[in-house]
Amino acid sequence: MSRIKALVVLLVVFGFFGAAFAKNFPGDRAGWKADYLYKKLKLTNEQYMKIYPAYLSYENKVDDLKTKKLDKKGLAAEMTKLQAGVNAEVEKVLTKDQAAKWTPMKDKFYKMTPKKKVKTEKVEGDKKDEKKDVKKEEKKDKKDVKKEEKKDKKEVKKEEKKDKKEVKKEEKKDVKKEEKKDVKKEEKKDEKKK
Repeated sequence: MSRIKALVVLLVVFGFFGAAFAKNFPGDRAGWKADYLYKKLKLTNEQYMKIYPAYLSYENKVDDLKTKKLDKKGLAAEMTKLQAGVNAEVEKVLTKDQAAKWTPMKDKFYKMTPKKKVKTEKVEGDKKDEKKDVKKEEKKDKKDVKKEEKKDKKEVKKEEKKDKKEVKKEEKKDVKKEEKKDVKKEEKKDEKKK
């Protein structure tokens, strides 16, 4: 019985560390970035299929740079060049609306790191503790989703306010044009009467 428990513990430990190390592969990082843009910018499948290879190439080049052991300034300069190249490729694929959303996200995007989700395996003696851990993770995920939804709602409200302001400006312009036309018509009538 103790051998079984030892095997279960080993499997859990290897599973945990395996998941932790998997995030370090270029394909996983590229997939995470492409998935993030897919969700945030509402990409089509065709756009996703063009963006993922660009990020995969970028992540492979980043790994190559890190193995060269450059100084911080040199590494930062090279990273900036790579990011500019990837951004150019991404912008070619995006629509105007998506590009407008992408522009303010660029700087923060490269500083973000994927969140590692830790799911515990069920072990015979620790079922209650594991359920608590899973519930905590679910609550965190829900909070993150709610935060994102609030941000999206705020952005939509800002856009609606801008649109309303633009409509009001247009209406004012139209009213002024109509007033000018009316004044010109009255002047013409007055001239005809004379």
